[in-house]
Amino acid sequence: MECKKNSGQIVLPVFYNVKPYEVRELRGKFGKAFKSRVHRFKEDVKQNGPVALRELVESRVFESEKLFSGREGELVNKLVELITHKLQYDLSPSPDLVGFDDHVAKVTRLVDIPHSEIQTIVIYGIGGIGKTTLATSIYKKLFNAFECRSFLKDTREKIKSKGMEYVQSLLISDITKSPASTVHDSERGINMIRLSCEKKKVLILLDDVDCQNHLDKLIGDCKFGSGSKIIITCRDKNLFKPEYKLYKLSKMNHKDSLLLFNKYAFKGKQPTRDLLALSSDIVETTGGLPLALVIVGSLLKGKPKGIWIETLEKLRKVPNEDVQKMLRISYDSWGYEEQQMFLDIACFFIGIDQQVATYLWDDLNFFPRIKLRALINCSSIYVDDNNELRMHDQLRDLGRAIAYPANKKPWDSSRVWDEKAISIQRSKENRNIEALRLDKNGSSMFMEQKSFERMPYLKFLRLSEIERLKVLNLSWCSNFTGTPDLSAFENLEMLILKNCENLKKFDPSIRKVKRLVSLNLSYCGSLEVLPADLGELKELKELVIDETDIQEIPEFIRSLEKLETLSAMGCRLLTQVPSSISHLVSLSTMNLNTCKKLQELPDSFQTLGKLQRLSLERCYMLKEIPPSIRNLGELVELDLSSTRIKELPDFIGELNKLEILRISHSQIGKLPSAIGKLKELRELDASGCHRLKGEILLDKGGLSSLSTLRLGSAKISRLTEDSYELSTLQLHELSTLDHLDLLYCSELQSLPKPPSSLSSMQLTCQSDELPSLSHLNHLKKLTLHSCMSLRRIRELPSNIKELRVQKCPKLERLSDLPKLKFLLELDLLQCYGLERLDLEALECLRKLDVSISTELSNLDDFEDLESLRYSDLQSYDEKVDHLHAIEGLEKLGSLEVLNISRRQHIQQLNLSNSKDLKQLIVNNCESLDKIDFHDSIKSLERYDTDGCMPHIPGLLPRDRT
Repeated sequence: MECKKNSGQIVLPVFYNVKPYEVRELRGKFGKAFKSRVHRFKEDVKQNGPVALRELVESRVFESEKLFSGREGELVNKLVELITHKLQYDLSPSPDLVGFDDHVAKVTRLVDIPHSEIQTIVIYGIGGIGKTTLATSIYKKLFNAFECRSFLKDTREKIKSKGMEYVQSLLISDITKSPASTVHDSERGINMIRLSCEKKKVLILLDDVDCQNHLDKLIGDCKFGSGSKIIITCRDKNLFKPEYKLYKLSKMNHKDSLLLFNKYAFKGKQPTRDLLALSSDIVETTGGLPLALVIVGSLLKGKPKGIWIETLEKLRKVPNEDVQKMLRISYDSWGYEEQQMFLDIACFFIGIDQQVATYLWDDLNFFPRIKLRALINCSSIYVDDNNELRMHDQLRDLGRAIAYPANKKPWDSSRVWDEKAISIQRSKENRNIEALRLDKNGSSMFMEQKSFERMPYLKFLRLSEIERLKVLNLSWCSNFTGTPDLSAFENLEMLILKNCENLKKFDPSIRKVKRLVSLNLSYCGSLEVLPADLGELKELKELVIDETDIQEIPEFIRSLEKLETLSAMGCRLLTQVPSSISHLVSLSTMNLNTCKKLQELPDSFQTLGKLQRLSLERCYMLKEIPPSIRNLGELVELDLSSTRIKELPDFIGELNKLEILRISHSQIGKLPSAIGKLKELRELDASGCHRLKGEILLDKGGLSSLSTLRLGSAKISRLTEDSYELSTLQLHELSTLDHLDLLYCSELQSLPKPPSSLSSMQLTCQSDELPSLSHLNHLKKLTLHSCMSLRRIRELPSNIKELRVQKCPKLERLSDLPKLKFLLELDLLQCYGLERLDLEALECLRKLDVSISTELSNLDDFEDLESLRYSDLQSYDEKVDHLHAIEGLEKLGSLEVLNISRRQHIQQLNLSNSKDLKQLIVNNCESLDKIDFHDSIKSLERYDTDGCMPHIPGLLPRDRT
């Protein structure tokens, strides 16, 4: 559940012969099994386990006994289907959308027809107007209603560059949910599509189609099942059949255009009056084209008024419909390097890892990392989650038009691709060509050697072997048992062999690749030995052998004196690192994470003066760090988490530039006083160190840069004369501290006055009253957990946004609660003694989670509340619950989650205004007999009424799937 909260990991709980209430309340055979094993768990699991299980029950669960009449095979199939669907696409609409709501509503109405009809909807309009954005939003709305679906983006470009057969294979793969089938002939391909789609209800989005012939090869004469939807985006409506439903995407109105332009031109800052007036004039010239508004807005961001006026004059000379000329204004404003990199991306590097392109630009002395950032900032390109370069198709077309004008011969161009490459064989004048792509329609093209001899400046060649090749990526070549002959690649700088799972040996020619800078062998699971030939690669700066079966780093590593990065993460069989690493005088990063058999490091770090990052996390057998580490004067980050190291040596204080020190879940029992000398330290993570004791001493001015301190689960308490083993925690010197974690410090007797710089604090202590926190003007998040003696929380800072008070059974009141005007989230769990809640003043509250005995009777002031969880406490069953209804519930128009448990006398829930409700969980409310819903509620994804109503009128029979 922690991974779900922190990183959005998908969790699909399956309850096999176990009922939800047994998990929620730790009852029955599940509760018995849990309690009999709880002594084996770590302290944080003991504390958090029951809470996580309750959260689990509140999520979408699968009960084996209720689903498919207990047929386990069908349950497994359903789970496989759900997981496949969730992992197939990430189609969340962009949060930056402006002015699209009306279009989405209109197209939704257009497709909202009886399920028996098969629809083909064409969204058309000029380039850059947002057709793909609109179609993607519609696709996402319809996505979950279709078992078979496919989203083919940039169809026109894919057909042009890789062939119709390639696109057909993608469609077949999506519909059949199987690995891509190889299609060798487009006529056979459409027959395969017809067979795959026959009588199936499908959702297909074909983005950017430019002729009916392409549609015929993709969906022609297909007998789709009832209710199928085909969505097409194009620029010309006249290309398609008259029976298709058409939707013209009109230009943005002036108001929305101005909003979108200002978003990029001013980045949320208030514009000056004169620039605001110019903004309106500039918006008029763009003709309401979103792409032009974004590009021009990004171009003018931070520019002086004179540039704004000059740009306005240029735009006034361009017709509203001529998107290319508008975009060209931005291109013309760049320097030479940015222009050339933009053209390279448009012609060759769309969908290519940015690091691959960077090697080419490094050779040209373009300072590519700075220039790439400039292109991203002006919205001309972007880097996706896979680190691949992307751009809008209008910008791609602009770049290719500039690189290869209509009146230019291929041999006069610096960049050649597709069918243009054929003519260069006939020419003797190819000296200008620097980049060449030969993958016309996915098939090979024969090129004679003499053709390449006339290209002396060629630096990038796709799908070919050439002397000046810089980057060779052979990832996922699972049939490779050995590398090919590389002797021809004398200029190769980057060799990527990731996931070549059967790779075991190297061709001797590897020693001839003298200029190799980066070698990536990660996830080559069969690789056990690094060949001695690698010792000849004197220019190598990066060696990555993550997740291989290499047992030792060989002695020849001494010859790689230019090596800057050595990564052996996850080498489960690695047992030793040679002392010859002392020769790696350029090394800046060494990553040995999860080398589970590594028992010791050589005492030869004294010469690694440039080492900045040393990571030994999860080296479970490692018991100590060598003394020579004291000489790492440039070390910035040291990670000793989850090791067997018991003592942190005093010389740690000599690492003057150390910024990050992680020792979490290690066996370290004491922090040396020398740690107070680390004036550059920003993060100290000792969470989960159950043996940690001893005083944390701070020199005056020591730890003066510390912003994050994590001591969760450490044995820290107040220093007393009788208990010399107990320790005190001194915080007064930590003036830069931003985040403090003292969660599950169950022996902490009191909290010293925390520094005013804190923005986040998590705390477990045994004090009955906390010190005043009113001076914490920057505090945004406060968590108090298992403070068993705490009776009162006073003087809270008014700017808190998230307050969580959990398992504080003696807490009687929160007197400062009405002062928290900016509170967004309030979580009160198992606070048995809390009898009064003053919520009326919390006008910003969005999430309320309370498990208390006091009555929550009126929600009139919480119209923007999005999530409400409200349950009584079993431990307080003797208290009489008189609550029959929650007043004001009908006003919660933004409510998405409602969870109410164990309120025995509630008879009615009025949700008539909660049109966006997604989850409704009402458990053990025995008197509940009526729930009023919004008339057109369609958003409900899950409901659960265990222990009360057997069925909610107007909804389908209860089914958690």
